[in-house]
Order: sequence, then structure tokens, then C-alpha cells
Amino acid sequence: MGMTTIKIDTALRDRIAKVAREDYEGATLAVTLERLIDEHLEKQVMDQYAKLQEDPEAWADYLAETREWERAAAADAARHLSEVER
Repeated sequence: MGMTTIKIDTALRDRIAKVAREDYEGATLAVTLERLIDEHLEKQVMDQYAKLQEDPEAWADYLAETREWERAAAADAARHLSEVER
């Protein structure tokens, strides 16, 4: 992966460094930013799940679809296992 330089205020750099030191065991600033972005994206997903749960019909539809995908995945895994055992 390529590297680049970004210009940020030194106060912001220091804030990121503090998070790196205190919350991410001294990770590099790049790793800290990656983790913060990942956590932000995860929070967005969880917020959308919470919003979906506010609509009981939509949530039930989601759960039903999830069960269908789980059954399909289990059937596929069973087929694969039986092929491997032959």
C-alpha cells in the first residue's frame, strides 16, 4: 500500500496521538485512524439496525431473510463436507 503525507493541525495530531497511546496501546497514528474509522462505520451499521428494529414488520422481514441465508449457508457447508469426506 502506498504512503502519503497529510497536513493536519498539530493540536489534532496530538489528540490522535493521545487516543493512540491511551486507547490503542501506542498504535501508530495511521493504525489509530483506521481503527477510529472502522469503529465509526460499525456504529453507523448498528444505528441502522436499531432504526430497522423500530419498524416491527421490517425487522421481522430482515430476520426471516437472515434465516433463509443461514439455511442456505448450512446446506452449502453440508454439501461441501460430504464432498470432502468422499
